[in-house]
Amino acid sequence: MNAIRRFIDRRLGRGEAAITVPVLDGPLMPNAALDEAGIFAELAGADNIVLCGKGLVASSGGRVLRLGPAGQEGEELFAFDNDVSALACGKGMLAIGLDGKGVTIRGGSHDGRTYDMAEGPRHPTSLAFLDADTLLVTEGASSRRARDWRRDLMEKGASGSLWLLSLASGEATKILGGLRWAGGVAATGSQKVWLAESWRHRILSVDLSSGRMEPALEHLPAYPARIAPAVDAGFWLSFFSVRNQLVEFILREPAYCRRMLAEVPEPFWMAPALASGLSFSEPMQGSQLRRMGVTKPFAETRSYGLVVHCSAQMKPLRSFHSRADGSAHGCVAAVEHGDDLFVASKGHGKVLRLAGAAREA
Repeated sequence: MNAIRRFIDRRLGRGEAAITVPVLDGPLMPNAALDEAGIFAELAGADNIVLCGKGLVASSGGRVLRLGPAGQEGEELFAFDNDVSALACGKGMLAIGLDGKGVTIRGGSHDGRTYDMAEGPRHPTSLAFLDADTLLVTEGASSRRARDWRRDLMEKGASGSLWLLSLASGEATKILGGLRWAGGVAATGSQKVWLAESWRHRILSVDLSSGRMEPALEHLPAYPARIAPAVDAGFWLSFFSVRNQLVEFILREPAYCRRMLAEVPEPFWMAPALASGLSFSEPMQGSQLRRMGVTKPFAETRSYGLVVHCSAQMKPLRSFHSRADGSAHGCVAAVEHGDDLFVASKGHGKVLRLAGAAREA
């Protein structure tokens, strides 16, 4: 029955075959809040920002760094051969996801232990402590590095998963599989957790005891990534980029996609990106052309900056944007610290500080 429905949808251009993209509206109404925010720190490849007892900690490539109180690059805490693809802080511990090497722990009762299992999450994309001995781990794709997220999207990968990792026994239990890139996870204080399924543009509510899932937020106009808790019991939802009608169309043309991935260098794929406009060789749509030397903020774009504040029930309340003409794209991590919100713009290599944003109604 599903095969017949998909066949009819392809003929009529509806359902999964539709190339329409939801508009940014309501609480997602575009603004320039991320571009107007202060630059807290310049950090190439800024990623995975978390708040620990040592202050703000962020990753850059294979390094884990503590940011100074004035935003300067502080002490290098750890350095690894593999890229740091996820971070979580809890109970005096720092859990570090290593792309291709699983998870390692620094500090606390499990200090120094590494969890790199053949039958476990080896390419973590996000981490969250469920308690002092249990870690939630998402893996974007079973056999693909976290940095290869664009290839997974364009090849329509569906091997993402959610894991429960026991830090005491080292046992990893798969809760969900077959996901189209599991990009983020957040605990809620109960057996229910939030999970971002990026390529299906939705947030799932997952019951850890039964493995049952149900959509909590669907038809998003962008690709959701990591989820961070907010002090008001809500959550901060960050995104890779916004969706684009041309990309949606290309995703429905497998032969074109295969040739593009095989013959065109990755920076020039017609695919979402963490930053764009860096080379004249990049693909461009008509509205991206500069008119009178100006790029219009409402132009079609491959990269975008977007962070959304959601309620405890994962209802969007307000949002912070860096539009097509902005310079704070690829915001894949956010964290509260006091009254301020800190956002890591991986695309443009900086950490932003939105003063008072964490306490605004």
